Amino acid sequence: MRLRRLLPLLLVLSTLNAWAAEDEQPVTTYYHATVLMYHHISTGTPPTTSTSPDDFIKHLDLLEKDGFQIWPLERVVQHLKRRRPLPNKVASITFDDGYISIYEEALPILKERKLPFTIFVNANSIAAKHPLYMSWAQLKEVQEAGGVIANHSLNHDYLIRKLDNENEVDWLARIRKDINDNQQALIDNLGSAPKIFAYPYGEYNPELQKLIQQMGYVAFGQQSGAANPYTGLTALPRYAANGSSAQVSSLYTKLYALPFPLVNETPASAVLDGTNLRPNLTLTLLPGDYQIKQFRCYGPDAQPLKVTAIKLADGNLEITINSDKDLHVGRPRYNCTAPHATENRYFWFTRQWLIPYADGSWYNF
Repeated sequence: MRLRRLLPLLLVLSTLNAWAAEDEQPVTTYYHATVLMYHHISTGTPPTTSTSPDDFIKHLDLLEKDGFQIWPLERVVQHLKRRRPLPNKVASITFDDGYISIYEEALPILKERKLPFTIFVNANSIAAKHPLYMSWAQLKEVQEAGGVIANHSLNHDYLIRKLDNENEVDWLARIRKDINDNQQALIDNLGSAPKIFAYPYGEYNPELQKLIQQMGYVAFGQQSGAANPYTGLTALPRYAANGSSAQVSSLYTKLYALPFPLVNETPASAVLDGTNLRPNLTLTLLPGDYQIKQFRCYGPDAQPLKVTAIKLADGNLEITINSDKDLHVGRPRYNCTAPHATENRYFWFTRQWLIPYADGSWYNF
């Protein structure tokens, strides 16, 4: 009888102890990963898209020293698709274009450390047997070493641009064929390819995003930020780790950066008409651990941008960002950050604009 009477009390005490333990050790839920983007791993290729082998090793050393888990990109994608939490320190390694320096310089390092990675490839560049690119046989070696080869379009074209006299239906049909043909070439030559896509030059618009979604792909751009479900799965951010972004100090900040809890961004399209050189960007954010009083945005020349924040009736924040200087033709960016309220890290969001010349003609860089 005594034991029977004690059981409810023991259960209550056990529950209270569990709650106390939870209070003592609060668990933070994370829904993001840092995806790093490389091109050449070399000192003899264009500096803006290159990372030296020494710097690449320093990057991997930093990831190891700071306790980051290096996940295959597919695993990160599956967690984001299912909105499953990830550990605090998760990173993925990606390369664009399939350059030979990846095979010669990066592959031995990655094999030795047994790290997963993804290379986004254009099949026509491989088929052309250009010495700057890997061969199918080398890509097969990469695959056997644990690398994943994914879709970067067939020709590495500027996908947002229509051909002369091409309507939207024909344009989208052409892009669909380009992506399908590249995927089939990867399967034919390598046996498999995930439905993960990287936009050439990081250029996309809402119509391409819709097409990518219809085709069943998850897609990555080249705008900075942690990959997260807030931005949707058709234009996930990546952090460049080449050129001026190859510095270890710069990489450290990016590895620990968090995504803003983004509800909406306006305009939906980053493509401008060539005369709008001072675009407005409006972000709607859920409440979060960011310090809104220290929310700052900068333009392509590190010039401060004008920021206006309004608290909405539903408790969300509406932030409007604009520049008092003209942006340049090409792919200029608005970079926005705010410090975390209690941790030594930043929230980060980037909008990459796509601006043609005033007459509507496009740049070729």
